[in-house]
Amino acid sequence: MTQAVLELLAEIEGLLQKHNQWQTIPPTAEKMASTEPFSIDTLTFLEWLQWVYLARLRAVIHAGATLPQGAMVLPYAQEALRADGIQIPGLLSLIEQLDDALQ
Repeated sequence: MTQAVLELLAEIEGLLQKHNQWQTIPPTAEKMASTEPFSIDTLTFLEWLQWVYLARLRAVIHAGATLPQGAMVLPYAQEALRADGIQIPGLLSLIEQLDDALQ
């Protein structure tokens, strides 16, 4: 499962890069200090996805720790991307696959 998750993380990163949505400068420490779910009060969905979710999943894997189970990011992704008017073909499918891999 770990290798499959790493591959999905790489695919998501590559897709975001392809669509110029991968940031090279991280959000400020203040923005990263949010205590709200999904950092909804300080980060856009794509910022949260890159700097929090994907980064933490990678950190867990590299630390040899157990991946979280039961994560369901797809519903939030669908709503947030629609609200932001962002369409990245294939992104929701990859997020769904990642959700499934973490079940």
